[in-house]
Amino acid sequence: MNEFVLKRLKDLMWILFLAALVVGGSRFVYGLGATTNMMDALPWGWWKVFNMIAGAALATSGFVIAAVIYIFDLRQFRSVARLSVLVGFLGYGASLIALAFDVGLPHRGWHPFFMWNPHSFLFEVFWCVSLYWGVTALELLPILSERFPFPKLTHVLHEIMMPFVVLGVTLSTMHHSSLGALFLASPTRLHPLWHSMWIPPEFFISAMGAGLATMVLLILIISWLFNKEFERVVLTRLAAGSAIFLSLYLVIKVVDLTVHNKWNYVFGADKSWESQVFLVEIALQAILPILIFSIPVLRRSKPCLFIGSLAAFLGLVMHRLDVGIVGYFRTAERVYIPNAGEFILSFGLLAGAGLLFFFLIEKFPVLSGIGFGCPEEDGHDSHQQPKVSIWTLQEALALLKGPGTERVLVIALLVIPLANIGLKGQGTSAFQPILSPVYASIQSGDTMRENLRIDANRNGDYVDFGHKKHQEVFQEKYRLGEKETCVKCHHLTLPKDNNTVCRSCHSDMQVPMPMFHADRHEERFKDDDQRASFASFDLDRRKQNFEACMMCHEETMIGLAAYAPKGFDQMAPGFTQAMHGNCMTCHRLEEKDPTDPFSTGNCLGCHRPQPKPAIAAELQPKEPFLVPTKPIRGPVIIPAEKVDPIL
Repeated sequence: MNEFVLKRLKDLMWILFLAALVVGGSRFVYGLGATTNMMDALPWGWWKVFNMIAGAALATSGFVIAAVIYIFDLRQFRSVARLSVLVGFLGYGASLIALAFDVGLPHRGWHPFFMWNPHSFLFEVFWCVSLYWGVTALELLPILSERFPFPKLTHVLHEIMMPFVVLGVTLSTMHHSSLGALFLASPTRLHPLWHSMWIPPEFFISAMGAGLATMVLLILIISWLFNKEFERVVLTRLAAGSAIFLSLYLVIKVVDLTVHNKWNYVFGADKSWESQVFLVEIALQAILPILIFSIPVLRRSKPCLFIGSLAAFLGLVMHRLDVGIVGYFRTAERVYIPNAGEFILSFGLLAGAGLLFFFLIEKFPVLSGIGFGCPEEDGHDSHQQPKVSIWTLQEALALLKGPGTERVLVIALLVIPLANIGLKGQGTSAFQPILSPVYASIQSGDTMRENLRIDANRNGDYVDFGHKKHQEVFQEKYRLGEKETCVKCHHLTLPKDNNTVCRSCHSDMQVPMPMFHADRHEERFKDDDQRASFASFDLDRRKQNFEACMMCHEETMIGLAAYAPKGFDQMAPGFTQAMHGNCMTCHRLEEKDPTDPFSTGNCLGCHRPQPKPAIAAELQPKEPFLVPTKPIRGPVIIPAEKVDPIL
């Protein structure tokens, strides 16, 4: 029965892993936008939060058990040291790989190693996670080398491992607290139930508790799949340690809610659907595991251990998702649901780590000491080095030529084409942007107007542009005539037009649109020679695109000659990017006081938030202001559009 389940489980893992390879390849071919439902209104996505922030926390058992064994000298946990090292290696490795898919420019992933920014939490997280994964690889190396004919190397690796263990414990301690510190930067956006100045210790302590519970859950699953007994004393001690850390986390959470007056968000007048999510999270992450792990009778029961460890596992994942994603829904006024491609890539990475996990525990002495055997293992106990067979070439060839390889090939032939077809629009096809056309200016009738209200998408978040004022500044600074100042902004006009409006080329709010229309030029060439000369240019190359336009428009397009040194692209960037690129270049240079939020170099210098009519009416007092008889409790979330611009 268990062997049948194990084979089906591996088949499922191969299916997920191969489908993830398809989505992962598509992510690099089509870009990040084609493979995710991430949005600008929310700072984090599924891969970052689930695979990195939650995944690293669940793999914490590696450094916790290493600290317990080597630093606190509690040798009764030595039997699970090898398994904990493997879990840390695979967990952190999968997190780093997921991070490569998540970041916008993965080919620049090497930059933090050489371009330091020590003021950034993410810089510290990157270094600690990368180095800790390297440390776990070194810790795993002597375990793997036991099956190769290098006894001296294995002995040396065991002897020098202590400094690396201490380094790994230090790095993991630092990066877990820094992962929590990332969310300190959004006090007005993250819901008060999850935002706290105590997030760093909360992340660190909850990771240790859930990491030990994850180790218990893993051993229970392995023992059932392989029909092997395990050292129940070790499991009960791991569960008891998990209960201690989870209890400390619960105490910190209760004190935080009390000291910062947040209980009204849980049971009081300010409770909402987030309150229900928070209660479920706390029950799973702390209350249920603590009750089971703290009672000796329940702690010695395998079903109860399974329920408690599974609850701690799911509770930590839920906590990280709430802090990283769900807690932002209210202020973002958006709900982010990952698409199928995101889920498949995420779980496919875990499936790949699971396949490697099964291979290593079946072929190497990883599980020795907790009641499990290893290949051709001689008798041993939990405190002696196991005797294992040497890896042979025949064994390796048998592995490659076995029935398992044929089975994987059959699965690949089915999964890869089906994943390509089934995930069209969900990760295996080009990004299809939602077009948002640019509307004409409100005062477009006055060609030399003094002021212009820019509201290109008609959403009410306009910018008042002082047209006449900018002309006067350019005249004074650059010694230009009034008409010559137009080139500073109207950098490229349409033929025989002195004042082309921006939306003529930048016709979509976000998506680059072509400026050149071949059908309009086909009948305007003087003769076949000119048409052939034009056709010889490669318009996708900036220099040749410029030379093609200069054939006819050297005199008729104002500003065209300025592009001679670098050429230009026929794809006009989206309106938002064009406006920001054109305005911010000068504004940043003219910045006088960066600390002033309304200065020319800051967003509020141009974007003055305006309350909508309905909200403006709500802000008007209905009666004379009176001192409230009931004090306001805890922090208050105010949506951005409800903030009075005068304040």
